[in-house]
Amino acid sequence: MVNTIKNIVSRVEAQKPRDLESKVAPNSLKAEKGAPLGTDNVKVSEAASSQIVTKIAQTPPVDSEAVSRIKDAIAQGKYPVDLDQISDALMDAYRELKT
Repeated sequence: MVNTIKNIVSRVEAQKPRDLESKVAPNSLKAEKGAPLGTDNVKVSEAASSQIVTKIAQTPPVDSEAVSRIKDAIAQGKYPVDLDQISDALMDAYRELKT
């Protein structure tokens, strides 16, 4: 669970545009026609867009079986939960997001 929290923080940090802009030299960015420096342009065709929506709609975003196993283990007292480790990871994630 702690690793999951740290992975989420890593993904959030990777999406911060200002971090990217501060690490890349201004002259190294090349603007496309009419696009300001440092912006990304993505074009998705209608076919690809509908295929993605269909695929996402078919698969649940959560593994229901894993959730059931974890819930059962917690209910039976067999799931090891280290509250100190969880709180430390949450505080680390919070501090990383604040910087």
